[in-house]
Amino acid sequence: MDYRYFQDPHNYSTYTNENQLCGLCKTLEPGYKGPFYGQHQIEFVCEECLFSGKLADVEGTTNSWSDSSVREQLEKLHPELNETQINNLVEERSAEIKYRTPHLVTWQDFTWPVHCGDYCRFIKEVGKADLNNLAEDGDGQVFFSQHLPEYQKEITHVTSIWKAIRPDSPINNSTSFSVGVYLFQCLECREYVIDWDCD
Repeated sequence: MDYRYFQDPHNYSTYTNENQLCGLCKTLEPGYKGPFYGQHQIEFVCEECLFSGKLADVEGTTNSWSDSSVREQLEKLHPELNETQINNLVEERSAEIKYRTPHLVTWQDFTWPVHCGDYCRFIKEVGKADLNNLAEDGDGQVFFSQHLPEYQKEITHVTSIWKAIRPDSPINNSTSFSVGVYLFQCLECREYVIDWDCD
């Protein structure tokens, strides 16, 4: 299944191919462990239920979102859209993140990044090898610094964080380092966006 905002959830989310009881459809299927947020305690959701957005039926969510960031960017980039059109896009895009996108495994919870009026697509957790390969000049530290969101640029001491970033190119989230670096890509302009956290 192709998730709009998550490129490889079977390797970088909470997916398991072992059959477990889905908290929504009550069948035994492969799928996703929590956390799922909401009033109902749900520990596991099968792939079909997550992909089809059935979490909305119980007001459960998988990720943190920002309606205001999407709205602000859409209003700035698309002045030709009226308020109803903006509201519809915000609602549609946030619903995709909340109800139909696998949970991103991170050390700390953070709001899913927004770029060009839409949520970014999570590519993978990255290490220094990935960042060096992505940089045109091979300087992954500069690439890391240039692609942080504005709020991260203000608080990140890049040299210190760079020293703690894992040296390899992870193929899944089975091995954690104390600093996690998460690579996203804008669906509109294809710009990369990086976020990071630590244990």
